[in-house]
Amino acid sequence: MDWAWLLTLACPLMMLIMMKGMHGNKGNRSEHGNAEIDALRKQNAELSHQLKELKNKQSY
Repeated sequence: MDWAWLLTLACPLMMLIMMKGMHGNKGNRSEHGNAEIDALRKQNAELSHQLKELKNKQSY
């Protein structure tokens, strides 16, 4: 019995299943991602402020 045809069909089917699984929880990840981005923006603003203060201290 030749099983090559089964393997030929199995590969694309498994890719479809895996892609569906990866994109199934998109809503949860986007909410978490937005919160993480907001936290990074806040941290960036704080670090930028600290950097400006250090530059001002060095110029005196």
